[in-house]
Amino acid sequence: MRNPRHLTCSLLYVNFQNTIHVTIAGVVATWWIAPEEANSFCSTSIFDSLKRSLTTSFGSICFGSLLVAIIQALRAMANTARSQDDGILLCLAECILACIEGLIEYFNKVGFHNRVVGLLFLSSKSF
Repeated sequence: MRNPRHLTCSLLYVNFQNTIHVTIAGVVATWWIAPEEANSFCSTSIFDSLKRSLTTSFGSICFGSLLVAIIQALRAMANTARSQDDGILLCLAECILACIEGLIEYFNKVGFHNRVVGLLFLSSKSF
């Protein structure tokens, strides 16, 4: 890879985005299950969900974010190579990487939502 900063920036961005997603999902789940615990703007469910996102769920968030960041870096490399040489194989590679990225993002969302309710990240992938 010619520019490792792209992977690092992408990993940080996707990790931050997924941490916020899991935190919000935790607050919504708390509101759904026990509405009295999430009844105000500064309720304890917000801080409990953030704490859970940054401690027990953080490994799952980082793993899912790493997968997405790697695929995004590979797509950027394919896009750069395609801009220099407009070959059909590079176009096909970019399309396949886009499909894989979409699938990984979908399974991450399912895994994160299952993580919110207490299931393990990788066991939620085996349907």
